[in-house]
Amino acid sequence: MNNSQDEFGNKLFSWANKNNLQLIVQFHNEQRRLMRNQIVTINKKLDACNDKDERRELLYAKTVYTNTFDKMLCTNTFLMMYSHLEEFLYHVRKSFGRKQVGNDPGSVKRFKELIKNVIGLDLNKDREWEFICDCGKVRNCLLHANGRVSISTDKNDLERIINKSCDGLSVKLDRIELSGKLLDKFSNTIESLIKRIETTTSP
Repeated sequence: MNNSQDEFGNKLFSWANKNNLQLIVQFHNEQRRLMRNQIVTINKKLDACNDKDERRELLYAKTVYTNTFDKMLCTNTFLMMYSHLEEFLYHVRKSFGRKQVGNDPGSVKRFKELIKNVIGLDLNKDREWEFICDCGKVRNCLLHANGRVSISTDKNDLERIINKSCDGLSVKLDRIELSGKLLDKFSNTIESLIKRIETTTSP
């Protein structure tokens, strides 16, 4: 395969990954739009409702949409983004024919040496990579402790991450909660890493 074919393949791979990331973002935005439409419908029913029991049910439904479902959407979108990032890095490693996974096989840190030694990006003291690794701690808490900070094996790290998140993360009733602000930052950071790897590996 010549250089022009390599370059086309790299650009196609990068485009596909950035496009798939944007589809996740679009999914989040569309689901939020639909939920807001449902809240509008509930509010209209509340305005016209005089039955006490029916009003109670409508108010409960509104609370579920505005609080529970919105939080669940943020969590699921975050996990989809993180899975997408891991898949991207897996394919990068595979394209270079590397099988070693580093010293931390349970997180994206296993790709750090590959990115440094093969691709040429030194991630030591790299703020974007540090943020991605912090997101890995959040992901582990969500999956392995159902968001409960107090029973997470990374409790101290999580408290540090939450304190510096600038409203991106919070804790309510001992469970970690994500905001749209964190999703925006995470999406932008993943896209930036994809672009950096594309630029570095281009012939």
